[in-house]
Amino acid sequence: MRKLLVLFLVLGLTSAANALLITVDEQEGDFFEVDITSTITVVSEDTSSWLGYLIIEEGGAGSLENVVILDAAGNSATATTYTEAGWGTGYELTASMSPEGIPAIAAGSQFSFDYVGTIGDTATISVFVDDYTTLVASVNVTVVPEPMTVLLLSLGALFLRRRR
Repeated sequence: MRKLLVLFLVLGLTSAANALLITVDEQEGDFFEVDITSTITVVSEDTSSWLGYLIIEEGGAGSLENVVILDAAGNSATATTYTEAGWGTGYELTASMSPEGIPAIAAGSQFSFDYVGTIGDTATISVFVDDYTTLVASVNVTVVPEPMTVLLLSLGALFLRRRR
């Protein structure tokens, strides 16, 4: 009996860990240097209903704004603002379909957000499922100046140096 319970636990955690991922500006990875505004997308790899939390973990700077519930999340999907002291701020997400099942939940991009920060902000953005104890995806972001701003600052510094 004990072995069976362990098997179900392992299979449950494995299926939850493979169900969701986060993309930043349509790219996958663990660490990103982003502009002041970037697009965060929650992607599901299967077609089952789920409940989870997308949060900026405690101590992270910036905010998640302009939530878009995409068609792949089903027609009864929701995204509700959520804050938990000592944990973080973000959204409680549900992907689900109506009892009629039309439209059904589809694999792919289900929720989209704008991450908005200022230069120098860093944050860990994570997706938790179930009772916010199962971490299934996490990315780290750092806001850096866009390349044109860096180029203009560099040219200005060279000009000032030349004048001396």
